Amino acid sequence: MPHAAPSDGDRPRPRVPGVQVTASAPGLWRLRKSRAGAGGPLAPAAMAVAAVAALLAALSGVLWLAARRFVGPGVQQLHGGGDSGLMHGKTVLITGANSGLGRATAAALLRLGARVIMGCRDRARAEEAAGQLRRELRQAGGREPGSDVGAAGELVVRELDLASLRSVRAFCQEVLQEEPRLDVLINNAGIFQCPYMKTEDGFEMQFGVNHLGHFLLTNLLLGLLKNSAPSRIVVVSSKLYKYGDINFEDLNSEQSYNKSFCYSRSKLANILFTRELARRLEGTNVTVNVLHPGIVRTNLGRHIHIPLLVRPLFNLVSWAFFKTPVEGAQTSVYLASSPEVEGVSGKYFGDCKEEELLPKAMDESVARKLWDISEVMVGILK
Repeated sequence: MPHAAPSDGDRPRPRVPGVQVTASAPGLWRLRKSRAGAGGPLAPAAMAVAAVAALLAALSGVLWLAARRFVGPGVQQLHGGGDSGLMHGKTVLITGANSGLGRATAAALLRLGARVIMGCRDRARAEEAAGQLRRELRQAGGREPGSDVGAAGELVVRELDLASLRSVRAFCQEVLQEEPRLDVLINNAGIFQCPYMKTEDGFEMQFGVNHLGHFLLTNLLLGLLKNSAPSRIVVVSSKLYKYGDINFEDLNSEQSYNKSFCYSRSKLANILFTRELARRLEGTNVTVNVLHPGIVRTNLGRHIHIPLLVRPLFNLVSWAFFKTPVEGAQTSVYLASSPEVEGVSGKYFGDCKEEELLPKAMDESVARKLWDISEVMVGILK
């Protein structure tokens, strides 16, 4: 049976330990801001070790790269010949679709005939990316987005800033007013290991964007997804969830801040959110699954400082070892479109295959507590 949440009057508002939440506007909550420490630069010895490690990895990567060129990436490619038209007549919403994994996912689903809504923070960059996608599809001989072929292949750009609950609400209101259906929601956008910053609503940036922004977005669009059933929700997490932990006493990293740990925490939150949402959606014909894309060459790591002397070696290693965005996007495309996962929900995937999770990512009590506290933080539960 679907989970029936008690009414606001039947349940107390969960307390967020270490965080003071105050109503600042209808439906919005703010956290009292405070300063938090940030890690300093790497010591020279650590830089030397990193340089040696990168050199060894680069040298060993040459042979690996050669083998990879012959063997191939081993990831399903879902946007070719026999799959053409697989997503015809379906509307897909992708957050962060103007670059990296999101752009590659959008391109693949367009080739499958989907109508793609790009939810992006920078509208100008999103429009530029949309123009490039149209040209690429036209040059490849496919349907041009916006052509007179029903709704298939159409590309729509909408402004969405996941660091602002106000923006998320405005975006969802626009979608609900203008879109008659939503077949797939792909929570793809993210921020990676940034310096200590806060969102517009006072949340630590990585937790706020990667988890809370998508939490609110998904909840506000659930009605449309249910009305469009069978429909799917796809959540992009990371293997780095393994190094994270949900500290309910300091969710906002007010006491201390480690950018790597906080990223891992947000990715663990993605998985716990997915599993709890799957439980609540039982019987609705709406499925939700979570994935890791692997290590991909994107601009997600723009906040990471790489010493100048090490940078050429790092670039070589990334070229040899990291996936391209097209390769990294295949699991997102698979979960969004493949008949093989029809009816599958609450699972964790990598390289288009189901994978095992660590016990901490399957803790139902933690998942429920995180859900309840997230409802308070984003203002769903008054």
